[in-house]
Amino acid sequence: MNTSSQRELRDVIVGLGVVIVIIGVLAVVFGPTRAVGNETIDVNAVFGRTDGLRIGDPVHAAGVKVGEVAALDLVELFRVQATLRIDASVELDTDATAAIVTDGIFGGKLVRVDIGGADQMIGDGGRISFTEDAIVLDDLLGLIISQAKSTRETGAKQ
Repeated sequence: MNTSSQRELRDVIVGLGVVIVIIGVLAVVFGPTRAVGNETIDVNAVFGRTDGLRIGDPVHAAGVKVGEVAALDLVELFRVQATLRIDASVELDTDATAAIVTDGIFGGKLVRVDIGGADQMIGDGGRISFTEDAIVLDDLLGLIISQAKSTRETGAKQ
């Protein structure tokens, strides 16, 4: 092998090494957030509306991320069953609640789980019975506008 061939081979190997390191860094930064070995449980919650909620959105308890939305399925009476994959160390009792809320004013949706005070716990595959649907900003603004119109009309008649 001559010197230029050795240099080209060395450049190719160094280039491949750099690409592998970049892929590794991206995998660590954008990869799964859970460490290998953490156990999770799947808990179901049925909502009337899940506007804006997507698979992979976070599940929070007391403001801390404890899981994510694993699945969204349309069930009977056009309701939506959300499967929440939650860290197994989080103990949810049978009167826990799940609500779809917005992360800040214009942020994405997340599921907020409030832990109740019952003695019995929800196990893997269990169901959160008490749920609150997503609040749709358009519907809320429409309600405020219609109330303002009716108040103005009532004031004009007096």
